[in-house]
Formats: sequence, C-alpha cells, structure tokens
Amino acid sequence: MSKLLAVETSSEACSVALRIAGEVRELHLHAPRRHAELLLPAISQLLAEADLTVSALDAIAFGRGPGSFTSLRIGIGVVQGLAWAAQRPVVPCSSLAAVAQDALDRAADAAQCVYVAVDARMQEVFSAAFERGADGLARAVSEERVSAPPRLTCDTSRPFIAAGNGFERFAELQPAREAAVACYADASPRAAAIARLAEAWLADHDPLPADQAQPVYIRNNVAVKPQS
Repeated sequence: MSKLLAVETSSEACSVALRIAGEVRELHLHAPRRHAELLLPAISQLLAEADLTVSALDAIAFGRGPGSFTSLRIGIGVVQGLAWAAQRPVVPCSSLAAVAQDALDRAADAAQCVYVAVDARMQEVFSAAFERGADGLARAVSEERVSAPPRLTCDTSRPFIAAGNGFERFAELQPAREAAVACYADASPRAAAIARLAEAWLADHDPLPADQAQPVYIRNNVAVKPQS
C-alpha cells in the first residue's frame, strides 16, 4: 500500500494523517469533545494538500480503541462512511499500540519494552504491554485489558518504558513510574503512528471491507461503576 489515510479519535485529540510512499503528513489537534466538528475538515485539508480524493487511497486505517466511547464512535463512523462511499478497504489498529509507538519513538534505545496505561475513567485504566520489533514498531506481548490501577503489574526485572496518562493520573501507578527507565505520561495515540502500524499490518494481512470497521471498547458496560 502506498497511499493510506489514518484516523485516530480514541483520546481527547482529533488526529488525522496521510501516508504516501512512506512520507507522512499529520494534523493532530487536542480538542476535547470537538471530534465531530473537526474530523471531516481535517481529512479534507490533508487530501486537498496532497491533491487526492478518497477514492484514490489504497485503504483507510483507523485507531480501533480502546478509548473514549463517544469519540471512537464518531471517528469510526466517519471511516465507515468514507470507505463505503469510495469503496475503499479499512485497516484496524490498536490505539494502545499507537501510544506505545509514540513512547518508543521518543525513547530511542532506552528500553525494548513499554507498558501502556491510559485513563479509562471510572477509576480504571486501559493497559497492555508492548515490545519494540526489529522494524522499530510496537508489538503487543499481552492482551489489552481494563482494570483498577493497582492491578496493573510491570516486570521490573528488565528495563521498561511507562507510557500514557494513567501513570500521571493515578497515585497507585507511581511505583511503576519511578521504576521505569523513562516515563511519557503525555504519550498519546497519533494518526501518524496508526498509519505506520497499518502499513506493517498490511504486509501480512489483507485490508478489510468497510463494514468491519468496528471499535474495541474492552469494557462491556460503560454506565456502571465497577465494584471495589
């Protein structure tokens, strides 16, 4: 694939990127609750700057979550609509992997392992562990999960990076933050990372039809407060 549009809306940021033959243009806007307002204009701007239409794309990649229920639904709804209208396939990528990729890129060779913890509201975090692959990309080495912060465990027997706002927002994660060789609490899922991860995914998989652009929430019930 040489022309990929990437959309990432799992966090407070509205992030869009266009990857063409390995070169990336990105609009990353920190705009809580403004995804519906900003997403389509951002996509239109990037496509216009590259003199492309949606139908000229090879695929549309998207951050599938986990993350904010509302903003994920907005982003993936736009992805489905564009893909259906232009008859383009889609590529799902983990939003937590994008957070890990942000941290790995910034940490250089500080460590090969990164633990991601992202505030999931309701006194919980979305978490997963990743390792740097030979190509420099984040590879999952654990399942994604949602849990109370004290249940997040990090293997301190080897150097690791801590990434995500969970390490900043929850006191229970302070010991892990202090044990890490680097902590990037401001690491976030960016569309540029989604585009890179999608291109790697396509090396071993076929893109999916538009109707398979679906979010991964992990938490089944977003309205009920978890029991302590």
